[in-house]
Amino acid sequence: MKVLKIIWKFINSKVFGYLLVLAFAVLFLGTCNRNKSLKEESVRQEHNVTAMNDTIKTEKLKSGALQVSIDGYVADVIDLEKYNKDLADAVKAQKGKVITLNRVVFQLIQDTTELRRWIALNIPPPEPPSSTSDSTWKVPWAVRYVYDSTNYDAYSGITNIGLRGPYDLSKVSVFHTGTELTYRNSQIGLTWGQKYEGVGKNKRLKVYAQTTHPAFKAKLLEGTYVDFPKKTHWLQGFGVGPTFNIGYDFLNNQPAFVVGIGIHYNLYKF
Repeated sequence: MKVLKIIWKFINSKVFGYLLVLAFAVLFLGTCNRNKSLKEESVRQEHNVTAMNDTIKTEKLKSGALQVSIDGYVADVIDLEKYNKDLADAVKAQKGKVITLNRVVFQLIQDTTELRRWIALNIPPPEPPSSTSDSTWKVPWAVRYVYDSTNYDAYSGITNIGLRGPYDLSKVSVFHTGTELTYRNSQIGLTWGQKYEGVGKNKRLKVYAQTTHPAFKAKLLEGTYVDFPKKTHWLQGFGVGPTFNIGYDFLNNQPAFVVGIGIHYNLYKF
């Protein structure tokens, strides 16, 4: 009876009331926090599904630069393997802590009209042809394309030609015995990274690359934000585990150390 009186007295005390209010407040905040985390996780998963099915988009900026972009992933390595295993393997192959990772494969494609537009005329003339035999010659050549102060392509090489036929020049034919590219110097200014576009539900992580090089054509563009902010560590809910704390021994009416296994509520999870 003595123990029951003590328990009943504690239940009717202000301390118990305060503890009860605090417990309900923690439970309410914890529920709100978990609902928020679940909503954020759902939005992230939806974003990754969109990224998996997105295609490269090309846009010409006001500056004249060409920008290609595609939705990127917001996922750690484990989640990323569900959507893009090759990209996940590329993350795992890196040393250290990966924050973001982008991959781009591009081609440089120009036709005759485009090349003639950018050919540079103020280049030193190549060496004159030199004879390699009585009927064959080595013809050096050089060409340079300048697109702006950053982007250019320069090539030089040798073309081998020969003559065959009788001494009558009207019946002589010229034949090509081979061309060799002996030097190349190309420079491409390329800017790439990740950015967020849109707001609210339309907010998307974009992987982008841009350049003013006119021959740039993106064949592959993909990326992931690996070290994204995770859900909050506060108010993580209930758990079961070993406990060691100070309690109250109602039988002996005195404080006591309590050791055992119990149900607890995680205010903060590391």
